[in-house]
Amino acid sequence: MKNIHVLPTDKPSRLHLGNSGLVFFNLNYNSSTINTQHIYITSDEEIKEGEYGFIGNVVGKIYNKKFYKKIILTTDQDLINDGVQAIDDEFLEWFVNNPTCEWVEVEKECCDQCDERLCEVNDLGRKETKENTFYKIIIPK
Repeated sequence: MKNIHVLPTDKPSRLHLGNSGLVFFNLNYNSSTINTQHIYITSDEEIKEGEYGFIGNVVGKIYNKKFYKKIILTTDQDLINDGVQAIDDEFLEWFVNNPTCEWVEVEKECCDQCDERLCEVNDLGRKETKENTFYKIIIPK
């Protein structure tokens, strides 16, 4: 099931839809000159009120969690500033070369900066955080 969503935006972004497809730049560009895009990666995790969700082509804070998918990673700076994890450059570079990809595997992990007391081992034997989850995108080979 699809968990990668690319939407146009009127805000600055490093992703742009050009004549040859999606392009990634190291700097944000103003949308008045280039067709800017944002990527949202969603999860089937339980979503709580006040978290960001996605339904149709609408992104927003959740007030009726029944119909939304939880946004866990994004390129949208407004959501990043409000606590949603940013998508790293490695994935963005891979994605512009694989634009037909609609689903990517994402794992919860305990990051290097996490306090070990906040980590636990999941059913697959991987460390993940109990709070302040860090998500790792598994880039297909």
